[in-house]
Amino acid sequence: MIQYFFSNWKDIPDTYQWKAYSLEYWIWILILITLIVIMAKIYKKSNHKDAILKGIAIVIVIQEILKDILHYYAGSLELEHLPLHLCGISIFMVCWHAFSRNKLNTQFIYALTLPGAIFALAFPNWTQYPIFHFSSFNSFTIHTWLIMYVVIQLYGKTLRPDFKDLKYTFIFTLLLMIPIYFLNKIWNTNFFFLNTPSPGSPLMFLYQLFGNGYVIALVLLFILLWILIYIPWMETYENKSYQKNRELS
Repeated sequence: MIQYFFSNWKDIPDTYQWKAYSLEYWIWILILITLIVIMAKIYKKSNHKDAILKGIAIVIVIQEILKDILHYYAGSLELEHLPLHLCGISIFMVCWHAFSRNKLNTQFIYALTLPGAIFALAFPNWTQYPIFHFSSFNSFTIHTWLIMYVVIQLYGKTLRPDFKDLKYTFIFTLLLMIPIYFLNKIWNTNFFFLNTPSPGSPLMFLYQLFGNGYVIALVLLFILLWILIYIPWMETYENKSYQKNRELS
């Protein structure tokens, strides 16, 4: 398969495509989970937490740029490769958070970046490439770095999900979806999956059920998800413990 590592997916025989939840897929997931666990332990014990976060953010940005360069080299660069999907926006939010934290980007990376990246890995949509292809490598790893960035802070108790601050993320995301909606119409793209869900994902059920009302149903689903993922953190952290770890980061 190495001969197709930099190839356009249109030039790759179908026999080299991989299937979600195959053995290769689970090997990837096992390796990536192991990396997250190792980094979480390193981060918690480190006295240079801020440097670790900045390092991860820089790696993510460089990898995103390299991905587009390689797609251009392969002749497969498309408008869909612009960082306007949720995980693409998350790259900027993670970088912003690493260098300047505030209520908006802190809740964004927990409420949207973390579940979005997990969802992407759970329901991969890059199976048209061989498992050993730069695009597959990029898709597996960049979503993992996004998850890692949030998880290590949760484990190290330097990030506190706060439901009261979620309103900033909610408003920001709604405002963001307006221009993206119109860009989708102009460019015939599907950023944020505002037109249709990712093929093979559970969101197809919403689309089949609600049709043109799919986006409204998706927003309501996220609100329900947020309620569920914020409940465990409402009284988990003691303010003193949280503040102490923040000072170390």
